[in-house]
Amino acid sequence: MQESCVVPSPVNFNCWKHHTGFIKQQIENFSQSGNLTLLKRNLLKIGESQMDMYLGEHTPSEIGKQIISYLKREKSFLFDKYTDWLKTDDRKHKLVRLSDKSIWTLRLSESSERYVHIHPGRHFPHTIRVKATTLKTAILILCFEQVGEVENINIESANQIRKKYLNEPSLKSLSKASGLIRLINLFNSK
Repeated sequence: MQESCVVPSPVNFNCWKHHTGFIKQQIENFSQSGNLTLLKRNLLKIGESQMDMYLGEHTPSEIGKQIISYLKREKSFLFDKYTDWLKTDDRKHKLVRLSDKSIWTLRLSESSERYVHIHPGRHFPHTIRVKATTLKTAILILCFEQVGEVENINIESANQIRKKYLNEPSLKSLSKASGLIRLINLFNSK
């Protein structure tokens, strides 16, 4: 199971939180590695809040390259220029449109080497909003399904996983409209 996604420096991008294609690949890879310790460590990267997840076709590398090209065109690629550019509208972020019409939020990262922190823009094309625990639950269910530990995706299997691996309370129901089922269907789609 690949631990990190490939994104050119100085871009800082958390694929476990924000890139559907990357997560799909990690779920598929789990059946080969079965490394639960590594999976649990990677799930920590998702955090505990809500986030926006990119649904488009660009790889993490392509996204990073387009962001870098944009910053170079704006003459805002170098650290000092980037920090000045972020401050021009009395905000701490900027929105950038990529070739697929997706909108990305750029902020200043805590890392001096990867100072261009990016994530998908909220409520824009190719983006959905998800809760961290829902995302973690969906990933675990599908990983365990890959290795035969989950035979049926239902409320019982979801609640067992939530309790055992996430220390989260049980879900009351698992309707077709729930965020969990929508994410599972999204990751299962080709």
